[in-house]
Amino acid sequence: MINLLKAQYYKLLHKQSFWGLLLFSLVLGSLLLLDSRNTTADLLKGSLYNLPQMYFIPLIFTALFVGEDFESRTIHCLVSAGHTRGAVFFTIALSCLTACTALYALPLLFHYIAAAVLGQNPSLPFGALLLTLAAILAMGMLPLLFVFLFRDTGKAFAIPMVLFFLMIFVLNSSYAPAASIVLPMGQLRLLALDEVTFPVWLPLGIDCFWIVLSCLIACGSFCRSELK
Repeated sequence: MINLLKAQYYKLLHKQSFWGLLLFSLVLGSLLLLDSRNTTADLLKGSLYNLPQMYFIPLIFTALFVGEDFESRTIHCLVSAGHTRGAVFFTIALSCLTACTALYALPLLFHYIAAAVLGQNPSLPFGALLLTLAAILAMGMLPLLFVFLFRDTGKAFAIPMVLFFLMIFVLNSSYAPAASIVLPMGQLRLLALDEVTFPVWLPLGIDCFWIVLSCLIACGSFCRSELK
């Protein structure tokens, strides 16, 4: 499994689309700050507030990164070479979630440094930092779930994108207060606006539930599917 994991990270680091989307994420995150100046008090909170709007970037990356392996039959070859499907799923999921986390983390890190340079003294409590990471991982599992369910780049991108717009709609509707607790995207908004009025363990537990459920469904579907 170690060699398989090394191969996945080698592929990730040599993937031009990853570096291109990473740069695009930084540029877009910086541009979106222009619209969030009146919403949040500092650069770090503003960057955190804008993360849900950038969700389409990990959706694109996951569809391309994993969907390409199915279409080129790379995954079929790995299974035929003797690797267990569980090992193949784990290594692909880990490398993909690492990439999705990086796509979100770079704008946050850049704006944290910028805020520190400007003397804003940016900081996030440990609980908020942990919740941010859990929410990002939960959001990253959604496209990963669909790419393993359908094993098709088009569907792996289209369906999560539709869900993305639906979640944005819900978070801007009258159901927003309740939805913000359940949806990881909403949790990030609450953190950015300092409106987390409930124990942090509650959204953390919800995020862990989304992560574990998506992982079990995706892995179960992949392990039971017939690779053609």
